[in-house]
Amino acid sequence: MIDRRSFLTKTGEAALGAAFLPLAGSQNNLLVLKKPSGKSEADLVADESFWYQVQQCYVQNPHFINLEAGYFSPAANVTLEDQIDNVRMINESPSFYMRRKQFEERDALRQQLADFAGCGADELIMTRNTTESLNIVIQGLKLKEGEEILRTNREYPSMIQALDQRQKRFGTPVKIVSLPLIPDSQEQIVQLMEEAVTSRTKVILVSFMTYLTGQVLPIKEICAMAHRKGIEVIVDGAHAFAHLPFKISELGCDYFACSLHKWLCAPLGNGLLYVKKGKVGKIWPLFGDTDFAEDDIKKLEHFGTQPCSNQLSIAAAIRFHESIGSELKASRLNYLKHYWVSKVKSLPKIKINTPLGEGQSYAICNLGVEGMSPNELVDTLYSEYKIFTVAIDNDDIQGARIAPHLYTTIKELDKLVDALTKIVSK
Repeated sequence: MIDRRSFLTKTGEAALGAAFLPLAGSQNNLLVLKKPSGKSEADLVADESFWYQVQQCYVQNPHFINLEAGYFSPAANVTLEDQIDNVRMINESPSFYMRRKQFEERDALRQQLADFAGCGADELIMTRNTTESLNIVIQGLKLKEGEEILRTNREYPSMIQALDQRQKRFGTPVKIVSLPLIPDSQEQIVQLMEEAVTSRTKVILVSFMTYLTGQVLPIKEICAMAHRKGIEVIVDGAHAFAHLPFKISELGCDYFACSLHKWLCAPLGNGLLYVKKGKVGKIWPLFGDTDFAEDDIKKLEHFGTQPCSNQLSIAAAIRFHESIGSELKASRLNYLKHYWVSKVKSLPKIKINTPLGEGQSYAICNLGVEGMSPNELVDTLYSEYKIFTVAIDNDDIQGARIAPHLYTTIKELDKLVDALTKIVSK
């Protein structure tokens, strides 16, 4: 008899050949990507034979083209199989695992995730998503009466609602700074935010990469400006984590939140919250917990019984990501965006709503078509061309958010270009 894991491993090796090797020391013998020798990362970015091997690590629905990686992305096959194994393992020893093994393995995973994210294990908790992570901070911050939170006009609706709730509940003033759709420079963003600061501003909430257009904001510079004025910074990193190449400790922020099921491709229902060392005592837990000291970040991780099988497979997602590399992954995602944008940006009636300067965007790009509402555009893309994406209809942004991932092929992007060419010709 051969078990399912061994079968998948052996058949995977036979199909993909030398592009993959077993991960040394892994009890599950997971397959990871091996980069071809003799090629620089600059060469690999556009090497479609290499990316074909990566694309084979995912299973995608063949009935439509998925260009909506921004909501959440599929786990690579090795991560999915690891998750299934974990579900079976915990299901076989349910209460025993939860009482005897859960906390030991979560602490080991916390350390691995912290090493990957670039922070201390005592600065990180695992959550279910960005919204949960940010609500812990937004609702829990110990602010005095009259102290103000500043946010941009590009924040995610759930976070705007969280701030609105805090304002209604505690009377915390919330001020909004409007950012241009296509800024003159990254310095302009910092200047506008600095000009919006008042003597009452104590916290800034800002997205690293906006969900609307994929615009990358100059987070390091914003944090440095804020700290000069004694202001703390909460970073919504939902779309930046495992998309851009950075470590959290490099940003200089006080709080950072993200979802691991987006660009890291961990199983759905995984998030991360970073609280800079020394800041934990300034936050009330979302759920009451007296088991940990006031300055212990684990006091914020009390959510009741959790789906450990999802969390354990974060490790497999990290290993797969690292077998590609953060720099190469970011470069490839940026390449995919420029590939299709360069072919359509000069077409009549096309409006690109995302800045295209170096470092100002990566995989995500928003485009509109004159004379079509965002819903009409995305409905046409799907109904006539079987291309799935999402409509963005904001005050000054009307378009479709196009978000490819590593599983996206050039052939699929060519179909997008062909579809947009036909749409504007009509």
